[in-house]
Amino acid sequence: MTKVLILGATGYLGKRLAETLVRSGQHRVYGVARSEAKAKALALAEVIPIICPDPVNEPKAYMDALRNHHIEVIVDVAGANQETAKFLSHAKEIGQGRLEIYAASGIRGPKLGFIYCSGTWVHGSSNTLLTDLDIVGPTAVTPPSALVSWRVGLENSILSTSNVLDIAVLRPALIYGHENTIWTPFILPLLEAARSGGLESVNIPLEADSRPALVHVDDVATGFQKAIENLSLINNGSTYPVFDLLTSQESMSEIFAAMASSWGYKGKWALVGSGDNLFAEAMSTTLRGSSSRAKQLLGWEPTRTNGFVADMDLYAAAFASQH
Repeated sequence: MTKVLILGATGYLGKRLAETLVRSGQHRVYGVARSEAKAKALALAEVIPIICPDPVNEPKAYMDALRNHHIEVIVDVAGANQETAKFLSHAKEIGQGRLEIYAASGIRGPKLGFIYCSGTWVHGSSNTLLTDLDIVGPTAVTPPSALVSWRVGLENSILSTSNVLDIAVLRPALIYGHENTIWTPFILPLLEAARSGGLESVNIPLEADSRPALVHVDDVATGFQKAIENLSLINNGSTYPVFDLLTSQESMSEIFAAMASSWGYKGKWALVGSGDNLFAEAMSTTLRGSSSRAKQLLGWEPTRTNGFVADMDLYAAAFASQH
């Protein structure tokens, strides 16, 4: 069984990934928990908790676990933004130490694995077909969303550690499903207006003409599972270890129209543009992308392929149940 440590195991994506790995029966799953309460939640899910209140700045507890349990793969879905550079540094320290031990023993042991959750927003906004082999960054045809421009440098830093680590970078598109966490600031006002029974106008700071690439959170979890299971194979060949994960491209206007209809909202609503809100600008990223390499090289088989709008009654009800 592969020993996997998840950074962000109690979060929106991390929780689903942990469940997916445990359910497969092929992995022994460890998760970093910042509190006793979160550790208990992980234990209940059959994930081995590693209590570390501040893994970014005081990482001793989880680094000791990496060494003592001989973790084979670290998966970072913590959403720590630029602080992920510190997680990468921790992984390099552990990985280099292992390689030195192997070398002293005269054997060629496996590298420590490190998988990072980036996102397709690094492609910027474009109606032209873009894939994970296309260049991203300020010199690309479409620069990244300002909110995540730093990710390009981080991705390159991860790719540069392949002499010490087995690495992969996965880029999910705009994620939906279950709690719909990232969507909350934009759709909660619409839900509250629907519940009030009023006819007030709801202004939503998103671009009406945007057509984001989308993927269900459960499919993202299986994408990471496939990356874990194929990590050595990817790194032992000449495969570029960066994979976009997306299943549909849909109209933002149609998404909100379907949501309003699902909640029976009779008032007015409008997508009024992102203005200077960098988060809203990133949410409004238009992307026509492809996951063909993830399907071909990782064996990724997404199952939530109907899309967000088509099954909006399910997703709207799931979100409403949380608020």
